[in-house]
Amino acid sequence: MRILVRSRKDANAVKASIEKFAPGSLIKVESMGGLRGGRLEEALLDTINPFSLILLGRSESEVAEAIEEGLPPFSEVIVTKASKVRNNTIEAIYGYISKGRASIRLHTRWTGSSFRFARGKGIPLRDLPVHPQSDSFIVYNTGARLLSIFLVRSLGGVALLFKRGGGRHLVYSGPEPIGEVVIDKGDRPPRASAYRRSKPFKSTLEEVVAENSDVMKVLEEYSINLLMESEPEPDTVIVPWSGGKDSTAALLLAVEAYGRDRVKAVYVDTGIDFIENLEYVEDVAGKLGVDLIVERADVDQGLLLEEMPMPDPEYRWCTGRKLEALRRGVRSLIKGNTIIVAGDRDAESEKRAKRPLVRVDERLGLRVVSPLKLWSGSHVQTYILWKRYPLNKLYEAGFYRIGCYICFALRGWELAVMRKTGVMRRIIEERPSHKVLIDKFIELKRKGFGGDLGDCLCNA
Repeated sequence: MRILVRSRKDANAVKASIEKFAPGSLIKVESMGGLRGGRLEEALLDTINPFSLILLGRSESEVAEAIEEGLPPFSEVIVTKASKVRNNTIEAIYGYISKGRASIRLHTRWTGSSFRFARGKGIPLRDLPVHPQSDSFIVYNTGARLLSIFLVRSLGGVALLFKRGGGRHLVYSGPEPIGEVVIDKGDRPPRASAYRRSKPFKSTLEEVVAENSDVMKVLEEYSINLLMESEPEPDTVIVPWSGGKDSTAALLLAVEAYGRDRVKAVYVDTGIDFIENLEYVEDVAGKLGVDLIVERADVDQGLLLEEMPMPDPEYRWCTGRKLEALRRGVRSLIKGNTIIVAGDRDAESEKRAKRPLVRVDERLGLRVVSPLKLWSGSHVQTYILWKRYPLNKLYEAGFYRIGCYICFALRGWELAVMRKTGVMRRIIEERPSHKVLIDKFIELKRKGFGGDLGDCLCNA
């Protein structure tokens, strides 16, 4: 990613902020040589390209307004409160950078018949929530029907959920929000309210994919370039694969960049993963033609036979077992120069947002490259479909996070989906011994048991 500023002193201030809050992030900072007014406008529009952020002081606000409509996809201009960028604190500068990255990720337009996940034709969505952990997610088919039940109104077709703070999500079915859903950490079903003044529009998943074909090409090219810049060129590429959207997109990018012969996927079966996950990775691995290694973490055995307590945010013993199984699988595949391609995204957590694009896993001694850092959830879903691969069936049911079915990070929305779509019934029918675990889990959720994902491997 590039950050463009007006002067050398502004550039030095931005570099100091990045060095303090996101060292090793590979963000390039460039100065426009102190230009002002029309000359600055021309230089910025000539220089900017996708995945660039222009950071200007308040004294250059007229320049920002003048170039806003001429910006390419996946770029943004941010004006600081101080008259010059360098007059902001380094904490404030990093806040502006984080906001800019989120804006690049979340910029969404309505074209009249579909959503577009980048700048270009159409009109920007109204009241779009943008903060560093904001994210967007496509809801469709069964999930859209469930969402319409909670809102007590028709969605018209495909809908977008935009994550805000405090479990609040805005729902879009056209250019403006048609309602709001509050998703609880506990057992309560979502609390929804519809905005009756807003009209829902009909849009299909196929229309969304078609509308974003050029957007997906830009995303793919940018992310493949990131992978190809990894030196030295890898002999083996390993992708930890959960069966969720992020790790699936990371796998598709790895194959596109390096070819299927060099790419290996590792799936960790905890024993309490949704049954659909293993079915999905086996199906897609076969279609993609990549080697799939399945490792067992035996979290279910720990709960049923070893009398381990239910995992909670303070005692994530399940994550330890999953990491151990993942490392075992990775070590079995190391051959020559080996790298890991991960599905980390900025929107998942503040900790992951601060991780650099390329880092080293100290336990494994391997480079980890994260090509999806600046993608939204909607980008990821659309990319998989654009590549003509299916999404995990759980997304169609309405899930927006996939992992284990007794994870403390499950929200009230996912529990509602499990109950209303037959997902929970299937677990109990095929794994009857796990009913006691589900009952215990639901009781804990009723008591307010919940937490954040953090570094849990069962991410989307």
